[in-house]
Amino acid sequence: MYKRFAIFSALFGLGFISISTQIYLLREFLFVFQGNELVFGVVLANWMLVTGFGAFIGRFAQQMKDRESFLLFLMLLLAMIPVLTVVKLDVWRSVVFPTGSMVGLRDIFYSSLLLQTPVCFLSGFLFTSLTSILPKKAGRNPLGGAYAVESLGSMISGGLVNFIFLWTMDSFPAMNIISTVFLGCVILFAFSQQNLLPKIVIPLISGGIILGLYSVSFSNFSLSLLFEDQEVIVDKETPYGRVIVTEQHGQYNVFENGVLLFSSGNVIRDEESVHFAMVQHDHPERVLLVSGGLSGAIPEILKYRPLRVDYVELNPALIDITSTLGGLVADTRVRYITADARRYITHTNNLYDVVLINLPEPSTLQLNRYYTDEFFGVLKQRMDSGGVLSLSLPTGSDYVSQEAGKLNSSIFYTLKNHFQHVCILPSGQNFFLASDDSLDLAIPSLIIRKGIQTDYVNPYYFDEQLLQDRSRFVMGKLSEESGINYDFHPVAYFYQQAYWLSYFRQNYTLIGGIISLLLVLSFLSINRVNAGIFAAGFTASSTEIILLLGFQITFGFVYQALGVLIMVFMLGLALGAASRKILFRESYPRNYLLLQLLMATFVIVILMFIALVPFLELQDYMIFTTFLILAFGIAFLTGLVFSFAALISKGGVEKVTASNYAVDLYGSALGALLTAVILLPLIGIHITLVVLAILNTCTAMWFFVSRKK
Repeated sequence: MYKRFAIFSALFGLGFISISTQIYLLREFLFVFQGNELVFGVVLANWMLVTGFGAFIGRFAQQMKDRESFLLFLMLLLAMIPVLTVVKLDVWRSVVFPTGSMVGLRDIFYSSLLLQTPVCFLSGFLFTSLTSILPKKAGRNPLGGAYAVESLGSMISGGLVNFIFLWTMDSFPAMNIISTVFLGCVILFAFSQQNLLPKIVIPLISGGIILGLYSVSFSNFSLSLLFEDQEVIVDKETPYGRVIVTEQHGQYNVFENGVLLFSSGNVIRDEESVHFAMVQHDHPERVLLVSGGLSGAIPEILKYRPLRVDYVELNPALIDITSTLGGLVADTRVRYITADARRYITHTNNLYDVVLINLPEPSTLQLNRYYTDEFFGVLKQRMDSGGVLSLSLPTGSDYVSQEAGKLNSSIFYTLKNHFQHVCILPSGQNFFLASDDSLDLAIPSLIIRKGIQTDYVNPYYFDEQLLQDRSRFVMGKLSEESGINYDFHPVAYFYQQAYWLSYFRQNYTLIGGIISLLLVLSFLSINRVNAGIFAAGFTASSTEIILLLGFQITFGFVYQALGVLIMVFMLGLALGAASRKILFRESYPRNYLLLQLLMATFVIVILMFIALVPFLELQDYMIFTTFLILAFGIAFLTGLVFSFAALISKGGVEKVTASNYAVDLYGSALGALLTAVILLPLIGIHITLVVLAILNTCTAMWFFVSRKK
């Protein structure tokens, strides 16, 4: 009995350390490589593919002598590797890629594959090996129970990271705690051994590992590599991202998730982001500034003597840090608001004369929400008659590539759906101005006429004719064929990804070939049973992304609520796998067919909810509860499919565990990558859900037809 408990403890610890390591590694990859969903998808796909490969190789562990001692050794290695992998990533970034250089997708693919292989391979290998040594009951495969326990460990670990660690401590101390918990599970497994030696040696080695982890300051070493010749003033891990403030020769640089938000003393950026729009309004009394106000934009706004300036910033840590550094403007007219800007704009009753959106380009699905037709429609309702809107994209004033032209066109014509006049002013950025009143491109003359004192935006630095010529050049490259950018059909996000990739002009044939080879090998090894697992894994990861996006669009970026959504998803996986014995006592094939059809049906239910949610006049808590139910439901069915497949799959425990778990991970990897990068931008959420329903229906039909044959 204790033997079974000890193995389940090890599986729980495996899920505990795996999901938390995945969270921190993904955050570190996004931080180091300034990533987006494309980078996220590549890193996550590599994670799952290598883990699946490790699970497949784990089937051969039964041939080893003294197998359990070898597994103890591998678990000790796994306890140390996560922290070392993060350090290796920082060393790799500083040694292989020059400081300040952009890293292409091909390099990110190779880097993530190389750096993640040790932890991912061990994770997959150990899952198969531990499952295969579970005591077996007659006619029962323990895979479903192992999957449930590992998912439970993942859920608890994810909850700790999302609700405690990210709020209270940096990544390295948190990872030390996670490794300590995992080593506790390893010690429990060691005490299940018959020999006395592991019961003595494993606790001693574990104590040495814990002492080493807590004795070395990995954080300072990593930061010294990433920010060479800069003094790190602030290093703060927040739920919204990691915030770093450095000082170099008297200049402060503020980074969030590896992206430089602003540097002190950047007069040009501050003046362009404010004055291009502010001079268009005769009396801008009420101004809304969305992000970007901590570098010096607010003093520029106050030159127009507004009655009120509302500054909205998502991450409260940025305001706290800026206040500590003495960068906040102490003026009674300025109101600092920490909230998701879109949610604030949706629910406020205030009207504004000028709205300045100083957010980065729509390089992520989160940022794309501020460039959509739905958002501009809500924003228009919060603007007074004759109000002026300003936002910006990367410039292309001297050359407009095909990718940049599509991106600019999409945003331009999306704005034209709501404003009578829209123009583009190419300068440091392409600044989009939109209003129902006429817009004047003679910016320097307007500055002089209004008596605004500026250092850069004035006739001494700006040539009005050249500015207007550049504007006509850029707007002449626009095309309506690029389409309108919608919340659930984010074409601008897709164009931004293409624009980013165009910087590198790399040949992605090899990467595509490797991925295609893996997919071909997966399909060749798939039989009619684990085809359902593949479809379920693909559907689960895809719908999780869709539900997260739909939740963000509906409620804004409410981090704690998103954490609840993810935890409920993991709970659904665990309970689904554990409930198979209760719901299906007999392993009739028709029950497996029913589960696949239920997956397809439930996807249609999600489609109906996503389509109707903008029109439903329900309380927020009711919509939120529905999101949770849908996330739990699709995960519960996925766990059931996985557990039931273990019953009807042919072969020994090692073979079934290795193939089914690997196929599940391959499907999840492909679903996460294709959905975030290709399906959502190209065909939108609604059609993507239809594709998922068709996929599950097809695998069900394959199972039905092959069973008949």
